[in-house]
Amino acid sequence: MSNDTIEYFEEEAAPPPPASNKEMTALETWIAAVTEPNVNTFTNIAGQSGASLSKAFLWVLLAFLITAFSKAIAQTAGMGQSMKMIRDMLPPELAREIPANLGSGGGIATRIGAIICGAPLGAIVGVLFFAISVALILWVAKLFGGTGEFEKLAYAFAAIMVPIAVVNGGLALFGMIPFVGIFFGLVSFIVSIYSLILRILAVQAVTGLDSGKSAASVILPWLIVFIFICCCVALFGALFGKALSDALGQMNF
Repeated sequence: MSNDTIEYFEEEAAPPPPASNKEMTALETWIAAVTEPNVNTFTNIAGQSGASLSKAFLWVLLAFLITAFSKAIAQTAGMGQSMKMIRDMLPPELAREIPANLGSGGGIATRIGAIICGAPLGAIVGVLFFAISVALILWVAKLFGGTGEFEKLAYAFAAIMVPIAVVNGGLALFGMIPFVGIFFGLVSFIVSIYSLILRILAVQAVTGLDSGKSAASVILPWLIVFIFICCCVALFGALFGKALSDALGQMNF
């Protein structure tokens, strides 16, 4: 048998390369997304066989719910502190007229009830905006010559959102502590920057772009939206100002 024939059968019989990605649970995926900030991490996350769009949307829903509940508790606690400060500044006879439970227990129950009732609508809107943002980022990435699938990028982004939502929720609660709230606000800002870096790494892993083009793919869509909103606000302000000026002019006889 000739060498060419032997090489032919060896090539035909060669099995496909084994998958390098170990299937991770949801918790393992979330932890890896925020504790192992590198391109390989997101390559493994997006390359899992269980990386589906439905799971990504479910995680985004969970992230929005965590954020909503933590903000409701934090705002209610902050309202209670504000009311206490107001009572301390008022004369005793006026402070006694303010209900003792104003801004406390009843407030949090009302907020949680509103969140539970509005969760379906909030989830639809949140997932919709998430899908649009992922589509815009992927579109810009492909303009730069990148590749990749919407499903994989959405899954990688969703893996980032859940743990970041948990951290921000805790920071929002700690931010209500007097005197140290500013510190936790600064930490929250740092977490937002870190989340942006993780998204850039995820884009780089899914699309195959370099770090500079990946960063541009993430930042440009939001920059364009911000400029558009500023233009709309400026236009509305100009029109409203002109209308108000005309109305005031007609009042001067």
